[in-house]
Amino acid sequence: MTTPMISEQWPRYVLPIIRKEWFQKMSSIIAPVSQLFRIETSTQAVEYSEGIGDFGLVPEYNSSTAEGKPAAIQYDSFNPLYEKTFTHAEYALGTSVERKLWDDNRLGNIRQRARSLGNAFGTTIATQRAGLFNNAFATVLGPDGVVLCSASHPNRPSDAATVYSNLGTSALSYASVVATIQAGKRQKDDRGNPLPTVYRLLVVPIELEATAYEITNAINKPGTADNDANFLGSQGLQVLVDPYITDSNNWFMVDPSKAKEHLMWFWRFQPELAIDPSSDYNLVARYRGYMRHSFGWDDWRWVYGHNVT
Repeated sequence: MTTPMISEQWPRYVLPIIRKEWFQKMSSIIAPVSQLFRIETSTQAVEYSEGIGDFGLVPEYNSSTAEGKPAAIQYDSFNPLYEKTFTHAEYALGTSVERKLWDDNRLGNIRQRARSLGNAFGTTIATQRAGLFNNAFATVLGPDGVVLCSASHPNRPSDAATVYSNLGTSALSYASVVATIQAGKRQKDDRGNPLPTVYRLLVVPIELEATAYEITNAINKPGTADNDANFLGSQGLQVLVDPYITDSNNWFMVDPSKAKEHLMWFWRFQPELAIDPSSDYNLVARYRGYMRHSFGWDDWRWVYGHNVT
């Protein structure tokens, strides 16, 4: 006669199975987050990003004054920009496994429950990431008091009258991508000096995937009968198709290096999976996932969005 398994032990045998399937499914969904965000670990309840402006141009140094004394070096200072507060939020969801599923070797059912839980966590993160684009033209305000993609970004707190734009309304096309690249390279800093932004990532919804592919991968200039070279093909432009972007016409261009500076994701606690201590180990084991994080931007210059009607 086989000795029955001790009831308090079986949930711990199930945990590695649940955790593996949960993590693999979640990771497959959230991988693109690392393309955009600067991901950091936080040890505080709240994180802050204090905006500071750029230095001016470097003046010529004269080695001596008219009196023959050494010239004084000029020292510059930053203009204060806008402060962003990142307040971490908690997220939790669980699933349960009946003992009979383990006793009857129903591993397929157990794995499916774990994958569904991993899908929920991954989709939550992916939806939050895409929310930056879905809310880029309305609803969510940045630290400068306007939405992410706007024609009226104030220069700095002490100069709100001077405004800059990272908003367009053109449908996705070869010409509109070129124009957006040029607009990025014409951007200026808070002192009015050139601060070129180099857009190398084209972010589109699934409805614009084919158009984006044709624009970026054509050997010759798309849409023409001439043998003109494809300028965009020389720019190393890449495409990120985000299925969580809800508008089928809007599209965005991103400078990945600037995004890593100004688009932040703080993990207070990265996603974890554990046995819920409230489980009734005799009949049902509950497994709960948990994560705590915040995300957002402290400056808009990493992106240019087109709100297409």
